[in-house]
Amino acid sequence: MYVKTHTRVTDSYKKLVLGFVIITIALVSIIFYFSASKAVVKITPKVTAVQTDFVADVISDGGSIENALQGVLFEADVEGSIEGDATGVKLLDGGTIGSVTLINKRPEAQTLVKTTRLLTADGILLRLSDRVNIPANGEIDVNVYADDPNAFTELAPTKFTIPGLWEGLQSEIYGENKATLTSTGESIKVLKAVDIARTKDKLTEELYNKAIQDFTTQLPSKNYTTIVVSKKVLEEDVSEEVDTELEKFVVTLKLKVALIGLNQDEIIELAGERLKSVVPNTQELLNLNMNKFSYKVQNYDEAAKTANVKVHVEGDSVIKADHVIFNKTKLVGLSPKGLELYLANFDEVEDVEVELSPFWVKKVPRLEDHVIITVVNPNK
Repeated sequence: MYVKTHTRVTDSYKKLVLGFVIITIALVSIIFYFSASKAVVKITPKVTAVQTDFVADVISDGGSIENALQGVLFEADVEGSIEGDATGVKLLDGGTIGSVTLINKRPEAQTLVKTTRLLTADGILLRLSDRVNIPANGEIDVNVYADDPNAFTELAPTKFTIPGLWEGLQSEIYGENKATLTSTGESIKVLKAVDIARTKDKLTEELYNKAIQDFTTQLPSKNYTTIVVSKKVLEEDVSEEVDTELEKFVVTLKLKVALIGLNQDEIIELAGERLKSVVPNTQELLNLNMNKFSYKVQNYDEAAKTANVKVHVEGDSVIKADHVIFNKTKLVGLSPKGLELYLANFDEVEDVEVELSPFWVKKVPRLEDHVIITVVNPNK
């Protein structure tokens, strides 16, 4: 059998093979280019404050009311006594407040008896603490006290007339204080209405805290918080009357207190749901602001053992990742700068960061599934 030992390849065949190889490489390169290209768009959203107030029903008998919070009821009578301090001040009559100089411009001495009045131009009245003899054409210092000690505070240097003298002598015999006079006379403590009110408030707070401590030991877990829903004064007594001269007094109270324990986690969950309901459809709730989260009892039905709690809750919301402005058909083909300028037109966006890969990619890929949009948490 005859076999050729050399087969010659024609030039046309070589060109065909080379063309096929080139096309294959080009196709592979194109496929690799599009499959490897990727754009990661990181959106830092602008935070929007949201808030709402709502009223939640609270039941404590195991009943069922839609969207109501289940509470634990505690009712008790608490009583106690506390000693209070009198803070009122009463100056004793005759208490010395300082010294006044009496001046006599006549050639004869002048005697003034104890309690002689000294009067200022604006009507402040002082009295001499002792009998005094003012020498002729001379002067003498004498102690004085306020005619109404409780109305007197202080008196700057001024001139005094002596109303008890004949009017013709008042210009020649008069008094002057060279230093400011202040109410430094002897004083005693006096019970005032504000002292009683302050002590009642303090005792009431102590009794509330005692009731809460007793109740806390009965609650199912530490997640429960206690709120006062009703408080009544059953008995009260104050040991002394207002304006009595004393330093200490005693207040006694007996209170009827109703408390309800609520699961803190359930309140927060309900508050979060209510806050979500006021967030626009284009936004999503980011967080609750626990520093501005509060609730208080509006009313309590003693017969039904139910209450209403008014809740105030605040939080932050941000734009959703599926918002229409992030429609990928509007983003493909843009340069990083162009994409940033486009999104900068929207108030909901705070900042934009675009990452393209591999290194040769200069624009957002036209394949939408190669574009990844991420809304980052601005709190992190």
